[in-house]
Amino acid sequence: MRPNRILFLLIFLGMFVLNFSVTAQDNTGTESEPESGMNTDFGLGLLLGVETFDPIEEGGDPETFQTLALKPDLAIGKFGIGLDLVLHYRFVSDGSGFDIREEDWVPAEGWSFANFLELYLPKITYMRWGNKGDTLYAKVGQIDNALIGTGFIVSQYSNTLFQPDEKIVGLNFDLDGQLFNFPYLGIETFAGNLAHFDVFGARLYSRPLLWSGVPIIKELEWGITAAADIDPDYRADFYETAINNGDPATPVLVWGSDLILPILNMDLATLALFGDLAFQGSNKGGMTGFGGRLFNIIPYIFQLRFLGDNFIPAYFDNMYDLYRGVKYDIYNDTYDANDPPYIESSISWLASTGISILDDLLVFTATVDGPFSAPPSGSTEGHNFLEYPHLYAMFAVNDGLIPSFSFSASYDKRFINEPVDLLLAENSMANLAINYNAGAAVITLSYDMIYIEDGNIGVTWDDFDVSSSLSCSINFF
Repeated sequence: MRPNRILFLLIFLGMFVLNFSVTAQDNTGTESEPESGMNTDFGLGLLLGVETFDPIEEGGDPETFQTLALKPDLAIGKFGIGLDLVLHYRFVSDGSGFDIREEDWVPAEGWSFANFLELYLPKITYMRWGNKGDTLYAKVGQIDNALIGTGFIVSQYSNTLFQPDEKIVGLNFDLDGQLFNFPYLGIETFAGNLAHFDVFGARLYSRPLLWSGVPIIKELEWGITAAADIDPDYRADFYETAINNGDPATPVLVWGSDLILPILNMDLATLALFGDLAFQGSNKGGMTGFGGRLFNIIPYIFQLRFLGDNFIPAYFDNMYDLYRGVKYDIYNDTYDANDPPYIESSISWLASTGISILDDLLVFTATVDGPFSAPPSGSTEGHNFLEYPHLYAMFAVNDGLIPSFSFSASYDKRFINEPVDLLLAENSMANLAINYNAGAAVITLSYDMIYIEDGNIGVTWDDFDVSSSLSCSINFF
């Protein structure tokens, strides 16, 4: 065995010895909390595998590399950070050493600021402070469920649809004036991609009657939201669209105002009333509804939606990156009496409920929305997704309910015409993650499937983007 190979293997084995020696110290119970009193957790995920890359130069041969990925994860109190450090290497055929894939660490198109961000920002899985709902919440990294205000404009936006092929770093930042003993103002923000900065939004809100001290009324919250996509054709490869007949797309701007009024806040039940008025270019829509939680275990939401021509509720949602071209065509549609809109004005609804028991160890939620009118029968070709009911369901068994196991799954299905459509994978997205906790080590199996129409007749496996992974992480403390 060559010296370089011996050195590489010694370093690799040394990491494992260090991992298990530190873990063994933790199991003795001799470790103590930091003097600050904050909880500290540190984990390290290790991934080994093989990946094949397309040739850099046209006409070249694909290149195969071994993969070593280190995924450290550190949490200290409200602060947390996770990294994704991947090394692709291969041993040289003459045994003189090994090569490292430079594209992982050196920008292929030169050292510009934008190229630097696009290469190095994705190496941050996340960096956060606090949690959503805290007076100060900040997160840089993967954005799975960005929610602004009532969700009528931005609802569960995600920038992770095309992982692991694309790793995008976004931002969530919320600040409530209560942090500075000034509870009259606050702000919620998000950005989908800090390197490209195409999708972003913010909501400024106030509690204008808080000074009055009148019960219920003093809690009234008034907000103004604006969200934009300044590069709508950024992902043109993922859909077929007639964006501006080949001309560059113009920015999308969605803005509006909302009111939220908490009515009840008891262990038996919570209840809040809300309403929203939003504008998408010349298109407008409104919503009113209520939501809360019953007996501390049953969440519920109901919305009545009044949608004008070509108005799309929750424009920036969990599948926005997949449908952004289709939505842009609707947003940018101009019409007259002889050219009807893509979507005619209508009244629609949204309902959500579920159950969360045993201190949220077992959670199930289901959200359905759609028009009051019956959906068009037959093929969905030539119709838009707002003419049909839409289902999003999530199920989770969290740590502590089943010894050593935790589980989560979600299913998003559009174009539901009849019950049997729920069983068809067309126009759907599914996620599954199973975790096995073996003491200090956690083994995770994940599976993701997204339907991406390729324009051909019929549904085949070519219409689906499928990814899966098996990983192991080790907790140090």
